[in-house]
Amino acid sequence: MSSLRAALLALFAASVAMAAVMVALVVSSDHENAKEITAVLGPFIGLSFCGTGIFAWTRRPHNRFGALMTAVGFAWFVAGLTESNDPWVYTLGVYLGPLYLVLVGHMLLAFPTGRLETTGARTLIALGYLDALLVQIPFFLLGGDISHPSNAPRNAWALTDNPDGAQVFGAVSQLVAAGLIVWLAVQLVQKRRDASPPQRRVMAPVLWTGLALSAALVVAVLSQIVGGSDPIATSPSVVSLIAFAALPWAFVVGLLRSRYSRAGAVGDLVERLNAQGVEGESLRDALAEALGDRSLALAFWSRGSERYVDAHGQPVDLPPAASRHRAVTEIERESIPVAAIVHDAALLDEPGLVRAAGAAAALALENERLEAELKARVAELQVSRAKVIEVGMAERRALERNLHDGAQQRLVALSLQLGLAKTKLREDPEVAERILDGARRELASALEELRELARGIHPAILTDRGLAAALDALAGRAPVPVDVETVPEGRMPMPVEAVAYFVVSESLTNMAKYADAEYATVRVLRENGYAVVEIEDNGIGGADPSAGSGLRGLADRLAALDGRLEVDSPPGVGTTVRARIPCA
Repeated sequence: MSSLRAALLALFAASVAMAAVMVALVVSSDHENAKEITAVLGPFIGLSFCGTGIFAWTRRPHNRFGALMTAVGFAWFVAGLTESNDPWVYTLGVYLGPLYLVLVGHMLLAFPTGRLETTGARTLIALGYLDALLVQIPFFLLGGDISHPSNAPRNAWALTDNPDGAQVFGAVSQLVAAGLIVWLAVQLVQKRRDASPPQRRVMAPVLWTGLALSAALVVAVLSQIVGGSDPIATSPSVVSLIAFAALPWAFVVGLLRSRYSRAGAVGDLVERLNAQGVEGESLRDALAEALGDRSLALAFWSRGSERYVDAHGQPVDLPPAASRHRAVTEIERESIPVAAIVHDAALLDEPGLVRAAGAAAALALENERLEAELKARVAELQVSRAKVIEVGMAERRALERNLHDGAQQRLVALSLQLGLAKTKLREDPEVAERILDGARRELASALEELRELARGIHPAILTDRGLAAALDALAGRAPVPVDVETVPEGRMPMPVEAVAYFVVSESLTNMAKYADAEYATVRVLRENGYAVVEIEDNGIGGADPSAGSGLRGLADRLAALDGRLEVDSPPGVGTTVRARIPCA
């Protein structure tokens, strides 16, 4: 920023130097009839554009409007070369004289963003530059008459003496210029019609002055064509000159008008809040009225879900930072997010006023935030309760299926084997003994399956010996090395330990099935009233929590305890599963 300020100061110094050159040219000119007026008015207009443009450039370095206004000022100084007595310098001044008018059109159409937003605007300005810099070249080369007044220097660029041919190109250039000026006026009217209310308030002085300038220029150019006077306009009429000189000050007036009107509205907002307070939709309406933006919207920070929600507790997505039409101003209290004001991007010209309005309404916004967060919690609990019921039913169905297909089948087979052994006991004791050995093995397998099912429902070791021992047992059964690094000392609430256990169990199961990992690390910490469970592996990554039922089920279990599940799994890097469970 310091380097930019230094460059802009140097640019302003250059404009002052060019103003001095212009004064010297006017004073020494042999063909200027109003030296006193021109020597004062000319530099004043140029410095007005340069000074205001550099000020706008300093306020918003990334906005091109300030640069365009500064360019208009320098082009005006270049047009002042027509005061020179040297034919070559005088001819250059006449040739480049219309350039500042094209830059003015560019500036008006780019206001206030600094960019030409539409294809029509870009086409118009491109044609303007072509007309000013290319179409009139044959006029000079064919020896067109530029000596106005008659004692001014002659055309120094003439290659031949063909005044009639030169006049044709001069008339064409003027007709094109008149058409482009009319098109410019139409574009300005369209621009105002499409602008939002905050933009119209900022743009009004500049656009109305620009329309007045366009109308005066059309009249001036047409009168020159009809009257057969100077074919290349080097200066506008008196009215257009006044409108042109007023443009930078119209920008300043619009800026001050917007600033003071909004500041007064913010003051009214403060009085209204102190007098009676506002809430709900009336708070949004009060802020919209204070900032002059009917499209204003509010989003409230939900600390539970750590995202913005609307007044009904539903998640909302804020406009991206690159948006040209919408902007976001975040409001904080004691460095903690409270709300976000989504508003028209035109209000970024005065971001301090938006923050002032937000700060004035901070207490009311905090109350709205609490209500919105409560609604969000209720909505989340309703969803999580339905999901927990669904998960519970799915687990019961899985338990019934496992019992039917596993232990129940083994017990039926065991009953048949015992019946067969009874019939063989006296006839063939050896066969009966083999049958009983097989029955004992079936019984051992059935008991092992029942133990596995019991661990899936709720492991006894977790109840008897705590989370550390249960996680060690999980790590011991894992197909790859698992390092249980840290587990808090002492017991945590049983629901917290149970959810933490199943988070680790499901994560290790997914790792064994899909991750192709060589090892994993498990950590359980207590941080700021939360139990934080982390499972990290070095597998192939790419895990998608929405793709399978396991992680979705964990997220639902956590939601029932107001917890959160995060999965970070970039492809080729590994997977980190992190759960945060309230554990006050």
